[in-house]
Amino acid sequence: MAIPQLERPVAAPASMAVVLPFPGAGRVAPSPRPQVQAPLRLTRRGRRVVAGLSIAFGVSVAAAIVATESGGATTGLELAGSATIVVQPGDTLWSIAGEVAPEEDRRAVVDALLDVNGLSGVDLVPGQVLALP
Repeated sequence: MAIPQLERPVAAPASMAVVLPFPGAGRVAPSPRPQVQAPLRLTRRGRRVVAGLSIAFGVSVAAAIVATESGGATTGLELAGSATIVVQPGDTLWSIAGEVAPEEDRRAVVDALLDVNGLSGVDLVPGQVLALP
């Protein structure tokens, strides 16, 4: 029995070399590993920003609560028009302004009465209904 001769692989000539489209194209891609996210780490600056935003949010909530609980009280004249007055004989805008808002400047109240009621002058008629500012 004769021993078979092993053939040596012959190198391909340079003209027959395999050219791959990009480096590493012949390699097998490694199997995907499950991605483990690193825990969130804040820098000193990040902690300061978070603390500042938390304080600003707390102050905003507190201000909203105070504004709501105080009933939304405002200073000055409010032109709500929710109340009316019937002009009596001898009433003037000046006297009505003194009755309606004694602590306010009467000139401002007279101007508000004129604006709310769309009056062009100070003439009033008894029985006339005026909306109060």
